[in-house]
Amino acid sequence: MKINAGLFSLALAGFSTLAAAQPHGKHARVHGRHARALKERELVTEVKTVWTTIQSDYQPTPTPSISPQEVKKVADAVPTPSTSPTPSASPKKDNKKDDKKSDHDTPNTNKGVDSNSNTSREFKDGVVPCSTFPSDYGAVPLAWFTKDGWSGIQYDGGNIDSLGVCKEGALCSYACPPGFSKGQWPADQPASGESHGGVLCKDGFLTRTRTDFKYLCEAGADGISVKNELSESVAVCRTDYPGSENMVVPLQCDGGSQKNLATPDADSPGAYTWKGGSTSAQYYVNNAGVSVKDGCLWGQPGGEVGNWAPYIFGSGKKGGKIWISVSKNPNNSKAANFNVSIVGGIGDKKCECIMGVCQDGGAGCTVTVEPGQKAYFRLWM
Repeated sequence: MKINAGLFSLALAGFSTLAAAQPHGKHARVHGRHARALKERELVTEVKTVWTTIQSDYQPTPTPSISPQEVKKVADAVPTPSTSPTPSASPKKDNKKDDKKSDHDTPNTNKGVDSNSNTSREFKDGVVPCSTFPSDYGAVPLAWFTKDGWSGIQYDGGNIDSLGVCKEGALCSYACPPGFSKGQWPADQPASGESHGGVLCKDGFLTRTRTDFKYLCEAGADGISVKNELSESVAVCRTDYPGSENMVVPLQCDGGSQKNLATPDADSPGAYTWKGGSTSAQYYVNNAGVSVKDGCLWGQPGGEVGNWAPYIFGSGKKGGKIWISVSKNPNNSKAANFNVSIVGGIGDKKCECIMGVCQDGGAGCTVTVEPGQKAYFRLWM
C-alpha cells in the first residue's frame, strides 16, 4: 500500500506541486500531508490542509516496490565509462594527485555556504570502487546506519540497507554537508511513484546516474538556516529523496549554533521532479537532547524519534522565492520539549509552534522568503 499523492506538499503560492518526500505507507504507520494554496497570489495567507492516514505493519528496514526490470533499466541507461578497466587490470585507485589539476582547471560552480574542496570536486565515473564510500567528493558517511555509510541501497526490486555495502547493480544513496543535496539520480524513474537515487555500482565501480551533473552534492538556495537557542543539541533529519526515503540525512544543531538548511532550488537546471512536479525537502525534527544516531532513523510506532519526531520542517524554492514551513508531526501526539518560530521572510509573518502545538488550528504555517532575504527556524524555550 502506498500514498497516491506520495509526497508532503508545502503551501506554495501557485505551486502546489512543489513537494517533499514522504515515506510510503508500507514502511510504517505514516501520514501524508497535502497542503495547497487556495488561490494564486504573492503571499500564501490561507492554506487548506488534509491529513491522510495509512496503516500497515512496521518494518525497521523499508522495502520500496521497485521491480527488477526497472532497476535493470536504470543500470542499462547509464553508459559504461570509456575508462572502464579490463578484467586483467587491477582496480584503479582513486588518487587525488591524478585529478587535482583537472579539478583546478574546471571552473567551480558548485559552491555553497558550507562548501569545501570535496563538494566542488568533479566525480570521475569508473574510478572509485563500489567498496569505497565517496567522501573524497563531498558525500557524508552515516556510520551508524549502514556498514559503509550509505544512506540507502536499492537493488533488484528492494532495499538492502541491512547488507550495508554497495553491490554490483545497486543504486547507492548518500548524505551531503549542510546546505547541500544529493546531486545524483537517474532520469528514468519508476512509474509506480517510488523514487530512485544515488550512484550506480557498475562493473565494480561507482558511476553517476545524472550524467549531465559533474558532482555528487549540489548546493541549494542560500538564506535558510536553523538557529538553536537551547542548551542541548537537536537532530534535524532529512528524508533521503529521491531514493530510499529513509529519514537519515543528518543536520546536528548543537546548542547555541546556527546551521545552514539545504533548500532545493526547483528553478535550477535539471532539478528533480516527481511526476512532472517540482520537489522540495522534508525534515523530521527530534526533541532536544536526541543525537543524530538515535534520531535520524526509522522510529518505532508510538515513539518520538525519526519519522515519529515531534516536528516537520519543509523548505523549497520555486519562481525565485523560497517557502519554508513548520508543522506538528501527526504521527506524534505528545508535546515537544521546545518551541519553534520562523523568523524573517515577507512581512515578518508570525509562524510558530509552542511545545508542539502549532498555530492555524494545529496545521502549522508557511513563510515566503524573497530573493536576498534570510530566514531561520528558531528553536527556543
